[in-house]
Amino acid sequence: MEIIQGLKDIINQFDTFILDQWGVLHNGGQAFPHAIEALQFLQQQNKKVVILSNSGKTSQFSYGRLADSGITRDLYIDVLTSGDHMRHNFKQGKFNNLGKNALFFTWDNDTTVLNDCKVKQSSPQDADFILCSGVDRAGIENYMDDLHFGIKHGLELIVSNPDLVAMTPDGSLKMCPGKIAKTYQEMGGIVHWHGKPQPQIYNMCKELVGGWENAIAVGDSLEHDIAGANNADIASLFITTGIHSKEITDKKSIETLSEKFAVKPSFYVDWFKV
Repeated sequence: MEIIQGLKDIINQFDTFILDQWGVLHNGGQAFPHAIEALQFLQQQNKKVVILSNSGKTSQFSYGRLADSGITRDLYIDVLTSGDHMRHNFKQGKFNNLGKNALFFTWDNDTTVLNDCKVKQSSPQDADFILCSGVDRAGIENYMDDLHFGIKHGLELIVSNPDLVAMTPDGSLKMCPGKIAKTYQEMGGIVHWHGKPQPQIYNMCKELVGGWENAIAVGDSLEHDIAGANNADIASLFITTGIHSKEITDKKSIETLSEKFAVKPSFYVDWFKV
């Protein structure tokens, strides 16, 4: 693991840069100060740039969020989300055996995913499975009754965003669907994961950009971005100012955290910058 000052230190080693969105480019608000400059630098160097996001929403939604942050569409080839990954698996028939009635968790009453996946929302008593694409209740304790019901009745859980937490524009952390899924798995439930660090999404990503010789994944989550890169056998750049920032003081603390998550970043840097 090597500390770098910015992308200039490694630019000649890689042809493809796989970028996380939240924690690398923005936290839901404006793009980080150095992020647009870094993207422009990659464009000038003729590098392939793809954004790989653990978001339960689609790439179409991400285009708008990125534009709102100040990141224009010409600065990256495309976006691939964990929500796209899940929708792909529904379309391919992976979950046909589970039925069509979902005990549904979402953000802000957004039900578009139900139509996308051709399933319908139901009561717990009528549910064939649990579909977790968002968090609208404050705290995991507010989901426990439903999760215990699911365990009792053998419901499998499909999650579209495996992140446990995400940073908000003010720097605080909010709970994400992955927390619900991880809790359910720890209770003994069957969970179908999507997004990083699942190997399938890296294969989808490679196909999306037309292949690569030497790729590097950039992200702030050791459990998802760095683990995913390790699983895909590509290099990784760990951004230390993201979700782990309060646990990081020096290189030794990064090494300790990496051991905790059983991952090996190739490089680390404070911000995504030139």
